[in-house]
Amino acid sequence: MQKNATVKLFNARIDYDAELNPEQLAVVKNGDGACVVLAGAGSGKTRTIVYRVAWLLEHGIAPDRVLLLTFTNKAAGEMMTRIGELLGTALPFGSGGVWGGTFHSIANRILRSFADRIGFTASFSILDDEDSRDLMKATMRELGFTPDGKRFPSPAVVRDLLSYKVNAMKSLEEAVAKKHPKFEPFISDLQRIADAYDEKKRRSNAMDFDDLLVRLHRLLAEDAGARERVAGRWSHVLVDEYQDTNPLQASLVNYMTGPSKNLLVVGDDAQSIYSFRAADVRNILDFPKHHPDARIFKLETNYRSTPEILDLANDVISRNLDQFPKELKSVKKPADKPQVAPAPSSFQEADFVVGKIRELLDDGVRPEEIAVLFRATFHSQTVEFELMKRGIPYDYRGGVKFFDRAHVKDAISFLRIKDNFTDEAAWLRILTLQQGVGEVMASRIFSLLRATGSLAGAVLAPVEQSLGARAAKGWADLRPILEKMVETEKPCELVRIVLKSAYADYLENEYPNWRERLEDVEQLANFSEEYDACSELLADITLDSSVAEKPANRGRQRDARDKIVLSTIHQAKGLEWQAVFVIHLTNSGFPNRKAAMEEGGLEEERRLFYVAVTRAKHHLYLSYPASAGRDLFTIEQPSCFLEECDPKRLDLSLVEGRFGLSVKEVDGFFEEESVSLDDDAPKDPFAGMKDRMKQVKRSFLKDV
Repeated sequence: MQKNATVKLFNARIDYDAELNPEQLAVVKNGDGACVVLAGAGSGKTRTIVYRVAWLLEHGIAPDRVLLLTFTNKAAGEMMTRIGELLGTALPFGSGGVWGGTFHSIANRILRSFADRIGFTASFSILDDEDSRDLMKATMRELGFTPDGKRFPSPAVVRDLLSYKVNAMKSLEEAVAKKHPKFEPFISDLQRIADAYDEKKRRSNAMDFDDLLVRLHRLLAEDAGARERVAGRWSHVLVDEYQDTNPLQASLVNYMTGPSKNLLVVGDDAQSIYSFRAADVRNILDFPKHHPDARIFKLETNYRSTPEILDLANDVISRNLDQFPKELKSVKKPADKPQVAPAPSSFQEADFVVGKIRELLDDGVRPEEIAVLFRATFHSQTVEFELMKRGIPYDYRGGVKFFDRAHVKDAISFLRIKDNFTDEAAWLRILTLQQGVGEVMASRIFSLLRATGSLAGAVLAPVEQSLGARAAKGWADLRPILEKMVETEKPCELVRIVLKSAYADYLENEYPNWRERLEDVEQLANFSEEYDACSELLADITLDSSVAEKPANRGRQRDARDKIVLSTIHQAKGLEWQAVFVIHLTNSGFPNRKAAMEEGGLEEERRLFYVAVTRAKHHLYLSYPASAGRDLFTIEQPSCFLEECDPKRLDLSLVEGRFGLSVKEVDGFFEEESVSLDDDAPKDPFAGMKDRMKQVKRSFLKDV
């Protein structure tokens, strides 16, 4: 081990045996060579990494010979701070100190030293996301690709596609086939754009975030001198959250590991959930294959959750075939089993969730210690609305609140003009979505439409005669939607008219996450089934949203510490709460159908469910609606992740509680009742619920 004078300045002497459990201690003391640390949820992963770095420095490794790679600057900063606290404030950071940071920040530091070898100067600029979008937009405009929202993808979509290509180390053809098959006719155009975009950045002496990794990788792969200097820079390389690395990052790690081959990667294959960002679980699963002498450590002692929650988590993840088997063990006292809560509809599911939240708050659980988690953003909508109605503030993670999302507002604008034909703001929003219609042209068209006096009149008016060719094409796309709206009154049917129109194509061409946006609009349609008139729906949306934003407690503005958390599961990774609700656990919602159909997709969806379960410390509720909206005849199956669980690990008392029946009464009901759902049969409003109860019994009560 290389000595360094700074070690004499350390103020602390660490008692590793006393401060670490045996699993952690084994990693800290024996982490030389190639090592993979399988760190289960809540097992003290960060603590282990921090003490490992402290151990190296305390035993003579020079700080600047250690490289610590993380995924966020926040994580890097917290680790560096904790290492300094352990060893004393004399530990140098920055120049001469530990190299700690994200892949991109470390790549930036290295590239500054080699910029002349890759055609840049050391003062190159780094483009942020907005800069990159603007430069891509300018590139496409100069090449004549002016996105019209109909034929060619937007700059944001093109940039997202090219980013996926480089991080997944795929060809453009492979990336298009994976992400946007409908764009295959544009592959040659996309390549022209990519080449021109790269050249524009080079002329500007600028790199975007992807370039930092791509150009470093190219440098290390093609320049033997640079590779030797970089690979010999560190004696020990540590990588956090290795299960989230993409192929490009994993390849960089191999290049950056020095001749000593001291590479310690820490992660949990059971929490690999970012394949949509090009993360590849094979990086951690195949680590022993690529490093035949690698040692495998397991951190299985969990300090977060109760034994009952971990029993369920272990059972859930055991169904995955492609994994490193682990068995989490709790240090906490036994408590309640996770509870399953079926509900007849998504509205009643929300009623249950928010009612239980109120009980927890009354029992003294702090708001910020309660989280509602969901697979997709649109799953949260009914819970959001119920929280608004009951005046319970919440903090939304992983996106914008449902009714504030641009595409939801787009759909609502169609409802607004149906309800109020002269709503200028709504018309302007709708019109500017159309090809060839800008703000000025939208105002001109609105003046023509308003003069007709009604929606029916607007449809018949020869508006296109007053427009240029491109704007006339936009009006021609909009007119069929308006024609169908004239004959329709139900809000849900109006939203579905929008869903089946050219607006769906607009979303795919305009937004990388177009599928999620379509699902949001479909959820708005489902939610709208509760209403017979647009005016009632719009009033509830507007007024309740306004009430929800008012300061609570007579003017005292609540901060995040006074709010429960609503979050996508992806955003919740790495976090924890006393009480967790996992909602919308239907087989059409979780697992996500499209994701589950991809290779390895079902196992990743199960890992996502595992992540959700392991966020809970003490209380865990698993709920699902039997139907969406008013249509009780459209029956949802419970998620396969629920059905495959060992029923002995679940509390099923809420099954009987939700329907007001005892288990014995429910059993008797199933024996005696026969429900017909024929189209000719009388429409029993409870028929769907009864049929759903049969499914509940079949799925859960058989083992009670």
